[in-house]
Amino acid sequence: MKKHHITSQMFYQYEFCPHWIWFDNFGDQKKKGELNELFLKLLEQGVAHEEDYIKDKYFEEVPITHDSAAVETTLDLMRRGVETIYQGELRGEVDGNDWVGRPDLLVRKRGKSDLGDFHYEAVDIKSGKSLKKVHKMQLTFYSILLEQIQGIFPKKAAIINLNHETLEFSPKEFRRKFNERKKIIEKILDGEKPELVLTRMCLQGPWKEECKAQAEKANDISLLYNVDRRALSLLRKAGIKTVDDAALADIDSLPKIPFMNHDRLERMIVQAESLSHGETRVLKTPEIPEDGLLLHFDIEGDPLLGVEYLFGFLDEKTDKYSYFIAEKPEDEKKMWKQFLKWLKTLPDEYTVYHYAPYEKSRMTTMEEKYGGSKELDQFKENLFDLFAVVKESIVFPLCFYSVKDICKHLGFFWSHKKAGGAQSIFWYEQWLESGDRKILEDIIQYNEDDVRATVFLKKWLQDQYASGLSHK
Repeated sequence: MKKHHITSQMFYQYEFCPHWIWFDNFGDQKKKGELNELFLKLLEQGVAHEEDYIKDKYFEEVPITHDSAAVETTLDLMRRGVETIYQGELRGEVDGNDWVGRPDLLVRKRGKSDLGDFHYEAVDIKSGKSLKKVHKMQLTFYSILLEQIQGIFPKKAAIINLNHETLEFSPKEFRRKFNERKKIIEKILDGEKPELVLTRMCLQGPWKEECKAQAEKANDISLLYNVDRRALSLLRKAGIKTVDDAALADIDSLPKIPFMNHDRLERMIVQAESLSHGETRVLKTPEIPEDGLLLHFDIEGDPLLGVEYLFGFLDEKTDKYSYFIAEKPEDEKKMWKQFLKWLKTLPDEYTVYHYAPYEKSRMTTMEEKYGGSKELDQFKENLFDLFAVVKESIVFPLCFYSVKDICKHLGFFWSHKKAGGAQSIFWYEQWLESGDRKILEDIIQYNEDDVRATVFLKKWLQDQYASGLSHK
């Protein structure tokens, strides 16, 4: 069997897109695209967070080289018992493969090892707030390499999060899940192509066009909206491999498919019929309340900074757009208080339309952080989710059901060609760095387009109520 070069980065790539590793090794490299702007920004932000964390710390840094010098330097520092090693490089042969990894920090701990009366644990500096599965994958990878070098497996590994908090876990307890993922990656490097899957994450990666093209060429069931990714292989084993197969499926003859109950299987069949024929299906006439003042609402937030930075509203009757903005993350509380004050000016009767659960969940989070009011309670009660109406009433011939996917399909267009939630986050990060108000204006315009899209969608849904007909 061929010896493979395996890096800790591969565990992140697989989590992001299962085909990334395969295409990197076996795909046409001329078809590899660029990473999107937000992804690149996140990498930059991670570096900036590292620099911010280590600026007041004492450590020994290992220079990045393209030969074995970095590995030898790291080993020398570990043998000397240096307290903290920054950007050390670990290398070893594991299960016949060459493993290479570069943890952000190697931190000396008490406890005997082949090195002496101490050993090392791996720590990564991350720009998010929580310890994620992919972080555990990478840190377990480093821990296995450390075991080879120092003779004992580290009891702990950790990340330093955005708030400079240390979040620990036990790599030993996670090792079974790690080994399962490791075997998958090894098979991919041996040439075994992963089963087709198409997710939002795939469409953010460098092989997005290839991922989409292979699914479309095969007319694969991964094109179907809201089919649980974990159920795809079981559906294929049951003979449902293509969109056309799904359209003709007999639910009663299928074996039990975990993650897909009877209602979801029924919806899958209708979704497949819609996609096969390029037709929009109206399952039931949408019913949308119109009580009092009609407002459309959309929030822009940066999950990496943990901040909501823009609340946008559109008065459907006057067509007037208004907003509250936190020009800096520390202005979030001020923005929230302005919003609460504005709520007192609303009439007794009003309806607030939004799309998907984000707005309601953010309201709850911000109330917990900064406090609420009786007017806020009423506002939350008056929220009406158009996405819930879409899910129970309409089937579109689409792979994804974001408000942008649907409204663009129906003929609505955003002012900026790069418009999207991820792009808004990227713009906000740019604005914080540059102070360029043109970028801030782009963010506000994007939000206005979003709320106008909900007006467009609401009126389209009301047309379906009026006609009760299916439309292509």
